[in-house]
Amino acid sequence: MPRHDVEIELPAKVVLHKDVLFTVKSDGVMLGELRVSKGSIDWRPANKQTPIQLDWERFDAVMRRA
Repeated sequence: MPRHDVEIELPAKVVLHKDVLFTVKSDGVMLGELRVSKGSIDWRPANKQTPIQLDWERFDAVMRRA
């Protein structure tokens, strides 16, 4: 099983106007970045420039199907 590293970069206050950034790695190789904001959640795979963006209601629906 690969070793996963998840790094988090937190703003100084509650998420308002600055996203919370998670950097996700598997066995030291970058999988992508997860950005959490008050309006949405974005996943940017390491090999892509355009993130996959979901609003919170859509994210909830996707996760309930999983």
